[in-house]
Amino acid sequence: MSVYPDIAIIGVAKGGTTALATWFEAHPDVAVSRIKEPNFFCTDIRPESFSEAYRRMSPALPDRYWSVETLTSAHQDFVRDSERYARLFDHAAPGQRALEASTSYFFSEAAPETLFAANPQAHIILLLRHPVERAFSHYRMARKYGMVQSDFLTALAEDAARPAVWGHSENFVHLSRYAESLRRWQARWPAQQLHVYRYEDFFAEEAASWAQLCRDLGLSEHPLPAQTKIFEGQDPAFPGLQRFLTQHPVGRVLKALVPSGLKGGVKKALTTTEALRLSDADRKDAWRYFREDVAECETLLNRPLSLWT
Repeated sequence: MSVYPDIAIIGVAKGGTTALATWFEAHPDVAVSRIKEPNFFCTDIRPESFSEAYRRMSPALPDRYWSVETLTSAHQDFVRDSERYARLFDHAAPGQRALEASTSYFFSEAAPETLFAANPQAHIILLLRHPVERAFSHYRMARKYGMVQSDFLTALAEDAARPAVWGHSENFVHLSRYAESLRRWQARWPAQQLHVYRYEDFFAEEAASWAQLCRDLGLSEHPLPAQTKIFEGQDPAFPGLQRFLTQHPVGRVLKALVPSGLKGGVKKALTTTEALRLSDADRKDAWRYFREDVAECETLLNRPLSLWT
C-alpha cells in the first residue's frame, strides 16, 4: 500500500467530513489515517505563522505522541515529516486503501498539485454545504471556544473585511466561498476522480448516499455502522465565562485544575440546553456574502444549487 492517500476527503470545514471519516473507519477495505486531519499536503499553510489564539485552539501534537510503537487516534496536526506521515497508515492491512480527511486542502492553493504529485490516481471527496449554514455552524464552534464575541452578522462583516489567511482568523466568509477553490481542484484533477456532493442531499439519505459513494470509489458495498455518529455543535450558556476559561491565561489554569471526575458536570453546566438558532432574517441578510459565489459554483459544477437559494 502506498504511504500516500488513495482517498482524500478535502472539505469543506463543518461539512460532515468527520462523520464521513468515521463511516470509512468501519469499512474493511479502507485504512483511515490515525490523525484524521494531518494537513500534510497543504504546504502553503504554515502553523508557525498562526495567531496565538489559533495555535492555542490547534496545538501541535507533542513528540511523545510519535514515540510509541502504535499510534493512537487524534483529530488534527500539521504533519510535515514524510516518515511520520507514513506511520499514520502503519495499521493498514494488505489491500486496504489509505484515506485521510483534511479540510484545509480545499482552501489550500498548494494541495491540489502536491497531492496529485504524490498519487495522481487518488480519489478526492468534497462535500459542499449551504454557505450560510456552514458559516453559522463554524460561528457556533468559534463561539464555543471563545474565539468570537460578536453576533453572527457582525462576525461575518468583520471577517469579510480581513484577508483570507488560514490560522489568522476564523474565515467564516472565505471558507464559505467555494468557487475559487473548486476551480483550482477542477483544473488539476480529472472529473472522474473528483467526487463533489452537496451536504444536504448526502445526509438526507445517508444509506443510499453511502452506497453510491462506495460504488463511485470502487469499494465493496458495506453497510453503515449500526449507529452513525452525529457531531452536533454545542453552545456556551455563558459566552463571556467561556472565553475567559479558554482564552485568558488565568482562566485556562483554573480550567485545568478542575478534577477529572467533575469535568463532565462542569461542561454540562456551562453548556446551554437550547441550541443557538439562525433566524430567517439573519439568514437572508447573510446570503448577500455568497450569492455571486454560488452562481459561479453552479456554472463550474454544471448543476443547479437552487436548494441553497
